[in-house]
Amino acid sequence: MYDSNIQLVNGYTIEERLAQYTEHEWHMHDALEISIPLDDAMKYPLGNDMYNAVPGDVFLLRPFEPHWNLIQEEGKPGRWIMLLFSPTIVGPMPGGYSLLTPFYTKDVSPLISAASPYAQSVCRLVMEAMEERRKALPGWELQHYGLLVQILVHVHRYFREQMAENTVDAAAFSGIIDAVEYMMEHWSEEINMDELIGRSQLKKTWFYTKFKEVTGLTPLAFTVRLRLQYASRQLRGTNESITDIALTCGFGSSSYFNKVFRDFRGMTPGEYRKQ
Repeated sequence: MYDSNIQLVNGYTIEERLAQYTEHEWHMHDALEISIPLDDAMKYPLGNDMYNAVPGDVFLLRPFEPHWNLIQEEGKPGRWIMLLFSPTIVGPMPGGYSLLTPFYTKDVSPLISAASPYAQSVCRLVMEAMEERRKALPGWELQHYGLLVQILVHVHRYFREQMAENTVDAAAFSGIIDAVEYMMEHWSEEINMDELIGRSQLKKTWFYTKFKEVTGLTPLAFTVRLRLQYASRQLRGTNESITDIALTCGFGSSSYFNKVFRDFRGMTPGEYRKQ
């Protein structure tokens, strides 16, 4: 498995790619991703699960989640759309962090079926965005960004609808989602766990159980992942010192940041930046 060091100059990218028949190495990255096959049936191994996809299916890929895709039958390469974005692109917007929750939780399937009106809307908006970039008319960048926000709104509405239909304990799930949104908004700050649990309106033991169930991580690990996500982007895209990045991203010290970064990525922040 390799770590894709993807530069998102404007915070996001929407582009067409080609998938091959030949299997290849798993990869992961710190960006959030939407993937859509366009022409042929494809396979999407995500973590421990394998999904068979048809054109128009929409996949939501979590940051740091190992994945890859390939066409199912040998022949010409199959086209697919890759939409990558950083959480910073919508976080400052009113309600922006709520748009990100589908990419940080595991209770809802990462696949939005092509038969779903939400998937159809996402595909239409993605193609409009591709056309805007191709024509590059005056103001296309703003139009492009507006289409990205609309895409995320449709994904979020699908997520909330699925949450309401599939969750047995809707109150508990809603409490965890509120906690996740709060943690995404305050990721660089010292989070008071008692206050966070109080916000969720859940008992302490039940909160930790449900949090792990919904996100796949403990609250501490979730916070560290968020901080690593932002830190990785700053290491790639800025000339800030490693100490400043460590402090800005809530790690407290460069030594602790170095340890956490090495444990997670197998290299120091300095080595990562040189790559």
